[in-house]
Amino acid sequence: MNPKEELKVLFAHRPNLEVAMEVFGFSGRRTTIIDDLTEEEASMLLSIHTPNEENLEEEYNALKEELFKKGWKGKILKLAESTGIKDKGDFNRFNNWMLTKSVFKKHLNAHSIEELKYVHKQLQGVKYNNAQSAKKPMNKAWWKKGDELVNLN
Repeated sequence: MNPKEELKVLFAHRPNLEVAMEVFGFSGRRTTIIDDLTEEEASMLLSIHTPNEENLEEEYNALKEELFKKGWKGKILKLAESTGIKDKGDFNRFNNWMLTKSVFKKHLNAHSIEELKYVHKQLQGVKYNNAQSAKKPMNKAWWKKGDELVNLN
């Protein structure tokens, strides 16, 4: 079956005016009839309405990976703010820390999911070390903890 016939079958359940408007817009305001489309235009329009199964799977995996990355980035940024590595609204200090002291020495967006998990683990270690250091008097972590407790009152 050629692309024009497939488009006719695909659009058979839709109102004629709706199909004409879509063909008109897709053809660059040249025609409203499916038969007047060129073979290239018809195949492009068909590919939009019937995506390839492989492409759908690739898009799904890419979106899923992006969502996982966003989740891990959010956790990392929240943890960096709580440890004092990142200031609210200011990424300069955090970016410098990521490039100089993080495990992989690259900016946050360049990490894979596994690397983001490892950076999160590193920040958990920083948080734990700060909590342990805050138990000893007169060091930076102790003063910071004291300031936070004063601000609570």
